[in-house]
Amino acid sequence: MVCALALGLATLAPLRGWGQGPQSWVALSTGQNLPHDWSWSASGQLRTSPGALHLSEGIVDVGVGRSFDRLSGWSVDGTWRTGWDWPPEGGWTTSWRWATSLKWRTKVGDHSLRIRARHQFGGPWMRSWDRARWRLQARWTHDLPDGMKLIPAVETFWGREGGVQPAAVRGRLSLDKKLSKRRHVTLGYQFQTGIQSHPDVAEHTVLLSCDLALKKVKKRKKDDRTS
Repeated sequence: MVCALALGLATLAPLRGWGQGPQSWVALSTGQNLPHDWSWSASGQLRTSPGALHLSEGIVDVGVGRSFDRLSGWSVDGTWRTGWDWPPEGGWTTSWRWATSLKWRTKVGDHSLRIRARHQFGGPWMRSWDRARWRLQARWTHDLPDGMKLIPAVETFWGREGGVQPAAVRGRLSLDKKLSKRRHVTLGYQFQTGIQSHPDVAEHTVLLSCDLALKKVKKRKKDDRTS
């Protein structure tokens, strides 16, 4: 109920006064941990145009990942993305992307740090950060009272036609609220801009997402498999 209300409010949230005005990204995601350190995830996202209520893009991501007991803090995952673009002049186009990510996470007291290196390919995508082949993200998480977390992150995008060079930079500040054991809602702000990629302009984005994780699938006992 809380997630549904928050999602409805976010679609009406674009505000004026930041140049073009902000756009909004509204997402709903789920996922599940599987036996033998595997996991899967799925999410859908709707994006509005800067400073308007017009829905400009829809995205569906489906991914699978694995962590490693022998390499503490390390994991790898792959994600397939399908996108639909609805330009203001009408009509629609589709895009696709495959992304492979290597992640490392460590925890120090009430804080945690995650580093993610990602390689992606696909197309066609309009923005420089979607066309980039390599992405490097650092994300810091700080635990707060009442099941809340403050999460600043910075990400750089690398590699375009003609060689490896910086394509874009993105900064994000999010506040995550735990609603129940496997339910979270996250509200955030994101700034992103292209590098050496005129006429790309800086974008301001209001972020809202709800995560509805499923209960972990337990490993079947030997007796269950033979019964």
